[in-house]
Amino acid sequence: MYVRFITPWPVRRGVDAGLFRPAYAATEAPALPEALRVAIRHELDWFEASLPVPPRDRFRVKSRKVWRPDGICWFVAEAREAIARAFGLAALLHDCGCDVTKLATRRPGQILYRDPWQIVAKPEPATPTLWR
Repeated sequence: MYVRFITPWPVRRGVDAGLFRPAYAATEAPALPEALRVAIRHELDWFEASLPVPPRDRFRVKSRKVWRPDGICWFVAEAREAIARAFGLAALLHDCGCDVTKLATRRPGQILYRDPWQIVAKPEPATPTLWR
């Protein structure tokens, strides 16, 4: 099983953003209370220290002779601490007014990258990728 948290922020057609894009934006939002920005930054610091960043080229797939950034990240089910932290980050984003939902699938698509905590996969048509 693979788990992904999404927000209603479109990244590209057919795919909504995960947690990190709105979380980084929230840390830069002066309208948010300082305590909330600090709490979000604390969670982001944990992810930065604890999870490897997949190489940028692992998000790309060649289609019709053109390289496209089609990969999206999913936690593997065994990454319990990372998923628990993601739930915490989702709650903080909710406090900022950004809704988050959790998706789960057994079919994330073509796996482009894997480490013990996460994968990057090119979604299949049946892969859930949107808030709706």
